[in-house]
Amino acid sequence: MKKTISLLFLLFITAHLNGQIADCPILPSPVVYKKGKGALYLPKMMSIQALPKENRGHLPSSAKAQLELLLLSHHSISLVDTSVRPFIRFQKLKNVPQDFYSIAVNDQLIISYANEKALYYAFQSLIQLIQTEEDIKYIPKAFIQDYPKFEWRGLHLDVSRHFFTVEEVKKYIDLMAMYKFNTFHWHLTDDQGWRIEIKQYPKLTEVGAWRDSTLKNHYTTSPRTYEKTRYGGFYTQEDITNIVSYASERHITIVPEIEMPGHSRAALAAYPEFSCTEKELGVPGTWGVFDDIYCTKPQTFEFIENILDEVIDLFPGKYIHIGGDEAPKTRWKNCDQCQKTIESNGLKNEHELQSYFIKKIEKYLQSKNKKLIGWDEILEGGLSSTSTVMSWRGVKGGIAASKQGNYVVMTPGTHCYFDHYQGKGNDEPLAIGGYTPLEKVYQFNPIPRELNVGESSFILGGQANLWTEYIPSFKQLQYMAYPRAIALSQSLWCTEKIPFTAFFKILKDVHFRKLDTLKVNYSKTSLKPFVKFKKEKEGMSIELQSKNKNEKFNTVIHSSDCQANLNLTLLSNQPLLINRTKHKRIKSNFSFTSSTTGLSSHVKITNHLGLGADVNYVTEPNPQYNYSPIVLVNGQIGARPWKGHQWIGFDTSRVVFEITLPKRKKIDSIHLSFLESNGSWIYLPKSIQIQKLNKRTKKTFRSKTINSENVNINIGRRLKKIRFIIDNVEIIPDNYPGAGHTPWTFIDEIEFH
Repeated sequence: MKKTISLLFLLFITAHLNGQIADCPILPSPVVYKKGKGALYLPKMMSIQALPKENRGHLPSSAKAQLELLLLSHHSISLVDTSVRPFIRFQKLKNVPQDFYSIAVNDQLIISYANEKALYYAFQSLIQLIQTEEDIKYIPKAFIQDYPKFEWRGLHLDVSRHFFTVEEVKKYIDLMAMYKFNTFHWHLTDDQGWRIEIKQYPKLTEVGAWRDSTLKNHYTTSPRTYEKTRYGGFYTQEDITNIVSYASERHITIVPEIEMPGHSRAALAAYPEFSCTEKELGVPGTWGVFDDIYCTKPQTFEFIENILDEVIDLFPGKYIHIGGDEAPKTRWKNCDQCQKTIESNGLKNEHELQSYFIKKIEKYLQSKNKKLIGWDEILEGGLSSTSTVMSWRGVKGGIAASKQGNYVVMTPGTHCYFDHYQGKGNDEPLAIGGYTPLEKVYQFNPIPRELNVGESSFILGGQANLWTEYIPSFKQLQYMAYPRAIALSQSLWCTEKIPFTAFFKILKDVHFRKLDTLKVNYSKTSLKPFVKFKKEKEGMSIELQSKNKNEKFNTVIHSSDCQANLNLTLLSNQPLLINRTKHKRIKSNFSFTSSTTGLSSHVKITNHLGLGADVNYVTEPNPQYNYSPIVLVNGQIGARPWKGHQWIGFDTSRVVFEITLPKRKKIDSIHLSFLESNGSWIYLPKSIQIQKLNKRTKKTFRSKTINSENVNINIGRRLKKIRFIIDNVEIIPDNYPGAGHTPWTFIDEIEFH
């Protein structure tokens, strides 16, 4: 009966107080926030209740030390025990949701908690509640109740492509704790570096932890350039133990990832006898996917099991991540030993051989009381019901896994890849590609609509991934992770999220200042004006979207057909009309500088006869890259290396779309831009057909084989409505990343001259 009453009370409170959460400075937002009248002023030394020896178990022994550390580091406040009326009182609760806590701020602080983890979350919220004005510290009186929505609230870190020190990893964990993440996915091995000491196999770090060069420019750039300097590093087992303990104190579980069977070049450089060819291999200094993977010979499994034994001893958590992604089958197809394994085990093909590999490793982990987790490729060829799937190639893998009864962590590239660009400006640091702004992260929901209630119960939660090919420093790592990680914390913690506008106000007014105090190099891209393109009868307009509706922007326009700059002031949401050119191609540079923040946005526009034309997609673009139809005719040329917001992406082998010009016009030529990035599954199309559309007929009048990213097609006729048919290869060939899958076709501006 007590449990029923407690939960009913909680639900009653939640229903009546949710409207006030938007006023709460805590992120992620609590379930309940009720603001009172007045404030509780804080002394420089706060007293907590002294506990008699016979009641020491009431408050965890580490709690006082944890709280004092947080108060000292954030607010220069110390703690002292008292036997009289304390400033902070603690109360342990029963019959409440898991990890539940409450904070009551009146004439004293009362913290109630379900368990030690909940108490730590209460401390984090308390730290966020404290405000300072002229050295006076206070907390607005309030009542808070809170508990998390999802069990798995994770951040990932790849230390293989670029290495981060023990202290940097600890700082990363500190920020995770601040925003109530509870899982640190530590990507310790990959093609470009082996980062964990394995005492039985010392060459893994002696050889595998070091490479002789590192790619300097983007993977898609030709020619590629390299930093010819020995690069690497690794964590000793003592380092690992230290970091695991550090994370545990902050109630964060570390999930180590040891990649297999693919992404294993660093290991095979150290021990080539476990590859199919047994040839000497170096540790590569470029990114991508490599053909050399673990051979399925018995000696390989012994090697891997011995490694896992040492890994298991170091990490007390229940999960071991084995990767399982992007494993080319080229070597297996030509390996006598692997073909023998297929035959002797009654397997159909190399995909089932991968499933055999994964199941064999899972069985071994189970014998050690550990659970296997891997990327969604482990579904291919069949999967044990006890494996956990991390869905990164969208949510399809996660949906399939949960429907068949596997637990799932959602981490789709659409919302959770923080190695993507977060801003549209050319001043953004080099990234792998894609476009994942703050608001898109905020929209993430780990539970897809396709799942029913029962199937949804298999979704453990979600995680953001930080792959570090283009993140060479801890400063840049912070820039890519924050504030997007804070937005993600809302999706993983909150039962119901407040509107993005309310979240952003709290983020800007409260948490940016906290990050400044902690000297975190977070991105301020979200504070820059966002440029919105809109189709107009005469061409196109651009509007500056700002969270501050009254913000002014100093605007400078330089056009190729005019010597002088045009200077003007624009208000937020005030349209600026760009008339479609009637004759020649015109290039213009726009610079918008906020009068309040001093931050700028820059836009380059190429004006042509089709600017702002009507676009009809017969083939629907993938929603990850389809931001609006006008993207193809807004005058913005897609950047290389690619940034997702400037491109329309199709994951079909044939792409069909139609463009209707404002009026029938003689067109001399049409210029199309495509993107080729095979490492990202983006392929140059094979051919294009152009059809002239009338009311009753459509007739192909131009066809062309595509051999480069920039295609110019001579037209020399009057046109109004045109259909484009673009054909790509149907599947990615063997020996390439994504082999067997449909390639992407990326298109940006269609220029009419």
